[in-house]
Amino acid sequence: MNGPAWWVGGKTGSLAPWAQAKVWALLEVSKERDLKLSQDSIAKSVTKVGGGNPSQAAISQIKDAIEKDPEWYPGKTTAEAKKRGPKPTLTPQKQQAIANAAMAMKRRGEEPTAPDLKRRCPDATFNPGTGHPVTDKYIYPVLKSKCVDDGYEKPWGHLHPNRKTALSPEQKAWRVKFARAEMRLGRPAEWYHRNVIYVDPCHTILSDRPRSTFDEKQASYGKSKRWMSPDAKSTSRNLMASPYATKQTQFGDRKIWWFIVLFRGKVHYEIMGSDWKQTGAGVAQMVARLERILRANLKDGTPLPRVVLSDRGPGLYQASTGHIVGDYFNALKHHGFRAYAGADASNQPPDMPDVFPHETAVAWTRHYLKKYPLTKGTGLPAMEMELAARLKECKTYINRNLEVGDLCSSYPTRMKELIDAEGERLNH
Repeated sequence: MNGPAWWVGGKTGSLAPWAQAKVWALLEVSKERDLKLSQDSIAKSVTKVGGGNPSQAAISQIKDAIEKDPEWYPGKTTAEAKKRGPKPTLTPQKQQAIANAAMAMKRRGEEPTAPDLKRRCPDATFNPGTGHPVTDKYIYPVLKSKCVDDGYEKPWGHLHPNRKTALSPEQKAWRVKFARAEMRLGRPAEWYHRNVIYVDPCHTILSDRPRSTFDEKQASYGKSKRWMSPDAKSTSRNLMASPYATKQTQFGDRKIWWFIVLFRGKVHYEIMGSDWKQTGAGVAQMVARLERILRANLKDGTPLPRVVLSDRGPGLYQASTGHIVGDYFNALKHHGFRAYAGADASNQPPDMPDVFPHETAVAWTRHYLKKYPLTKGTGLPAMEMELAARLKECKTYINRNLEVGDLCSSYPTRMKELIDAEGERLNH
C-alpha cells in the first residue's frame, strides 16, 4: 500500500490508519450483507506496520472504539491510549518536590538556581537513565509552571525586577504603622482635597555637551531587554548608559530647581532657578511664594488651603531625627501655613515615593518632559527658557487631561492600600 507516511506508517506492530480503515470497511460490509465475518478472518485480511497480522483482540478494540465514538476516524487515538515516546524524566511528584524546594529558598531570602536545587533535591533531580542529575533545561520549566510567590496566583517567570527599591521588613512595618495612625485620624478624602497643599522640590539637569547628549540618548533606551544580534552585544549602541547620565551634573552642566505644588485639583510648577539651594532657607523662599501661587490658581475669594504636606527631604526635615528644619518651620508660621506632619515627623517613614500623591504628579511631569525633550545645541540660557515654557505646557496638559482632582483626594485610599499591601511598594 502506497501513500503518505501519516496514512500508511506508524509504530511498529500497530495498525496504520489505512489498515484501520480496511477493518472498518470489512465490519460495515459484514454487517450490511450479513456475511458474519469473524474477527479472526478480518485480522488475517490486514497487515500491521512492519508485517504480520493483528490479533483478534486488536480487531475487537477497533470495533468497540467505532461503536462507542460516533466521531471515530482512522488514526484517531483514545484518551486511554498510552502516549508514545520515552517516559518523562521528571515525574509530577519529582517536579512538585523541586518546586517546593525552590519556593522555600525564596522565602528564606535565597535566589533559586538549578545547581542549588540539584544539591537540595538529589533524589528528585536524579535521572536513572544516565545515572546523573538532570540538566538545567529540565529544572527551569518546573519553576515557570509550578512555582508562585506567596499570596499570588501567576507562576514564576524569569523577569527583570521593577526599578523600585526593595524594602526591609522593618521599613514595611514602619510604613504600615504610619498608615494605620493616619487612618485613625478619620479624615475624609474631601478634607485632603480642600485643605492640603502637596509640595516637593525637583530638578532638571541641562547639558549641551555632546557627551551628555549621547548619554541621555543611551539612557532613553532603558535597562530592560532590547533587540540586538547576539554577536553585537558589546557594541556601544547596545551597551548601557553611564550610571550618572541625567542624574548628576558634570562640568559645564546646569541644574535647574523647581517645586511641584499640588492642591485643589491643580498642578503648579514654581521654578527656583540654578542658584537655589536645597536648604531650610531655600525652602523658606518657596513658602514665601506659596500664597501668591494659590491665589493665582484659584478663583478670587476662595478660601486657601493652609496645610503643607511633604516628604522628609533635605531643607524640610532633619534626615536623622525627622524634626522640621527651623527656617522652614518659621516660614510656614510667618505666612500663615502649617506642616501636615507638625514639627516632629519622626513617625513618618522617609521612604514613601510610591505613596504620596505629589510623587505621582512628579512622575506625570517626568514622563511629559521625556516625551517632549529640550532642544540641544542652543546653549544653556536658551535651554533654561525652553524648560520654563515646557513646564508651562505640561501644567496645562496635566490640569486639562489627567485626574488631578482625584489625585488630591487619594491620600486616605493610599493609606488603606498600604495597609492591605502590608507595607510593600504600591503601584503608583
